[in-house]
Amino acid sequence: MRSLLAALLLGTCTTVQAAPLYFAGEVAGVGDPNPFFEDGTYSVFYLQNQGRHPWFVSQTSDLQNWSKPVKAVPVGEPGAPDYWTGSGSVIADPTGGYRLYYTGHDPEGRPKEVTMEARAATLVGPWTKIPKTTFAGLPIYDEWDFRDPFVFWNEDADAWWMLLTTRHDGKAAIGLYTSPDLGSWTPADPIYAEESPLNLEVPDLFSEGDDWFLLYSDQRDSSRQVRYLTAATSVGPYAYGPYDALDGRSFYAGKSAGTGDDRLLFGWVAHKNLRKDAMNLVWGGDLIMHALKRTDDGALAVSLPEGLANQFDTARATLSRENLEIGIPDTALRARAALSVEPGTRFGLSFTATNSGRVSTLEIDTAKGEAAFLHNNDPNGAPRVAFPPSADGAFTLDLVVDPELGLGVLYINDSRALSFRYYRVGATTVSLFADAGFATLDGTVSLRSTDRTEEKPNG
Repeated sequence: MRSLLAALLLGTCTTVQAAPLYFAGEVAGVGDPNPFFEDGTYSVFYLQNQGRHPWFVSQTSDLQNWSKPVKAVPVGEPGAPDYWTGSGSVIADPTGGYRLYYTGHDPEGRPKEVTMEARAATLVGPWTKIPKTTFAGLPIYDEWDFRDPFVFWNEDADAWWMLLTTRHDGKAAIGLYTSPDLGSWTPADPIYAEESPLNLEVPDLFSEGDDWFLLYSDQRDSSRQVRYLTAATSVGPYAYGPYDALDGRSFYAGKSAGTGDDRLLFGWVAHKNLRKDAMNLVWGGDLIMHALKRTDDGALAVSLPEGLANQFDTARATLSRENLEIGIPDTALRARAALSVEPGTRFGLSFTATNSGRVSTLEIDTAKGEAAFLHNNDPNGAPRVAFPPSADGAFTLDLVVDPELGLGVLYINDSRALSFRYYRVGATTVSLFADAGFATLDGTVSLRSTDRTEEKPNG
């Protein structure tokens, strides 16, 4: 109030609005994230979603405070192999400093895509490109699709590994190169390949417990999700489990950083064409993150990260069978509920638009074992995700809405996520529903402290 009064006395107008829950430091929008975790800090390198996708980096240790993004890798001049830049990864250089591996893309080049390198003394740079280490995929791999280098030290193999999105013998492949010292790279057979006209993008490989997990983003429109395979050793063979997608089609380019309880999965919630809710999803969007953990049965599960959950420290309402209304998400909101329904029935959350009365739904179909977000109840192109069944009809829902960015995430049984884009979600009323009613229901609605705001000059 004092800041607003002061602004009025000075003849200017300042509006005070709630700060977004998720990263909002990139006005142009975020492309593929390439996170790096060290000493409790996540350095999220990402492609800026404008121009030819130069790399930027922002850092956080608590998912609430983010450093101002700085440019890490600029795009090249016309004719350069990195006229466009694409995804990759960052490692700590064993000789000191850091190395950044990235995709160089020249639409007119032969080859069109190559792997390139930059080095820096610190994560925020300045980064220096090392042109002499550039290499292409031929003759083992493809000259057109050869991107997203993911580099890590594989203790099992006692070597550095580089995974790439590429093609091999006509198949979509996650290619493999090895190196003893980062000095030169030797091609090997792909660690995974399958019949597909499109590609297995931004691969990520890590071990937890007794398992290895291979993540990728599926470029095929019919299954455009972040998916994973498992193996007992790093060399495979890798196989899908029964619920291999971690989120729906609104969430893409998922890459992880951290270990154990600190592992987060970063990706973008896609924008829609013309930033209109009724339009189709496009490439790039807003950066969000899931906690990513190995379950006791050797699967992967996603849930709300602690750094986000801890921000919701102000109770707004209690949910029960008598009170199903979550309310208007005019500021960042979290609703968590433990409930039970008749197995085989449908339940979920409804979003009723204030101006039109139209209803959009987060629908959980227990008969299909699938959740979907239906904008204006339109099933066409709807984000969907399958989830492990609940034999007794018991579920835990964890809904987070960020109205400033116009998006939300629903976590189902702290196992699967369904991210969704809804620009006008802050002008809706949210409530729970169940076609056959709830047998039990107990939950809370929480907000963030009111001091989490930022002032915006106006005029």
